[in-house]
Amino acid sequence: MTEFIIILILIILFGGFLYWAYLPDYKRNPKEFWRTLIGMPIGMLLGGIGFTDLNEKIKNWALKKSKKNNNEK
Repeated sequence: MTEFIIILILIILFGGFLYWAYLPDYKRNPKEFWRTLIGMPIGMLLGGIGFTDLNEKIKNWALKKSKKNNNEK
């Protein structure tokens, strides 16, 4: 029974985190919200374990950048 309570509390905390952390981003641009929600944790994980090239590709996908935009800078 205590495991159920702990898991329930963690789910509530995670839901609250998503609500308050991502709500401003959702209000700013709802169409990009799902790309951000998916791309940010995966990119952070890949960057943390040393796959910086994959991290950059996911960041470009999430921000909809193309190679042309990166070369123009």
